Amino acid sequence: MSLPGFYVIMAVKEIVKYYVALPDCFLIWGKGMGKIFRWVCLLLLLLCVSGCGMQKQEQPAGGMIRVCSSMNRAVSEALINDFADKYGIVVEFDPLVATSLQQRLELLNKSKVDVWMGGSAEEYYMAGDRDMLVPFLPKSAANIPPKYMDRDGRWVPLTVDYIAFLSNRRNMHRLGVEPPETWDALLQPVLHNEVAMADPATGGASYGMITSLWQLRGMEQALKFAGEIRTQQIQYLPTEAKAGYEVYLGRKSIAVMSLRHALALEKEHDFLYVAPVQDGNKNMITAVAILKRGENPNAAQRFIEYLFSKDALRIMRERGMYPLLDEMAMKNMADTPGLIPSDDLLWMAGQKQELIKAWVNAK
Repeated sequence: MSLPGFYVIMAVKEIVKYYVALPDCFLIWGKGMGKIFRWVCLLLLLLCVSGCGMQKQEQPAGGMIRVCSSMNRAVSEALINDFADKYGIVVEFDPLVATSLQQRLELLNKSKVDVWMGGSAEEYYMAGDRDMLVPFLPKSAANIPPKYMDRDGRWVPLTVDYIAFLSNRRNMHRLGVEPPETWDALLQPVLHNEVAMADPATGGASYGMITSLWQLRGMEQALKFAGEIRTQQIQYLPTEAKAGYEVYLGRKSIAVMSLRHALALEKEHDFLYVAPVQDGNKNMITAVAILKRGENPNAAQRFIEYLFSKDALRIMRERGMYPLLDEMAMKNMADTPGLIPSDDLLWMAGQKQELIKAWVNAK
């Protein structure tokens, strides 16, 4: 309790004590003066109490900010906590639930969130097309290669990831084949009903498979491959984490997932094997942006500037991410990805539903 608050409470106690114990003999001035004195005491009591109620709560010196994240929760919280400690800014954190792109955008557009981080490039492209974003380019972003950047500066690329196969070595030995490293290797008859991946509608590696092969091979050859892999009875699951879990349990032999998540699982279990896809990979960009409906634009800019600081880059690197401005992280995976197309974000974002529908119905 503050010192002024202590004195206010003590004053209230004394007034109440005196008012209640006021002796009748004190009223020698007359009944009228006695009543006036009691009313004065009561008025002082009310003023003291109201003064306590009017005292404002101390606001944090640095202000506050609301952040919504599609990134891994542990990484998001590590970044947010470090930012709050450094700048004294209170952060309200809301993980963004895994729903369809349209639902996510509608949710964000109705909220008062200041900063959205962790979405894919095509998601931010759609948000920008809906006029949901405030262009902002942190100073450090000048060092990011132009091929990753949004030309209008509405969002800023933060990290990059790639598509990988997670294979169960025991299952592959039983099947008598080597862990695959190409999409075409998944068409082997022995791998029928052995592959799992996330529903392409969730984005990520599964949707990256479609857009990468479509752009590299052309529509006709891509749909030909889609028809062939359809006969392999791929199991589509709500998330890539569930696909990886199926491989960990041995119920499936191969999972299509992000390289980062696959490597984390391989590190923990020596019977798992990771191979980046060589014949059609993808730059899976994770970005960050300021939302127009947010109420704390200055704090939002400070948060984005922080995300490109050495401390933030270290936090992401130590948790298996590949920040575009972190030389050590980029050096570690420089030779990892295979053939990668130059993505057409307008096409990828605007035609997503049509592309997925054509893919899953290919014969």
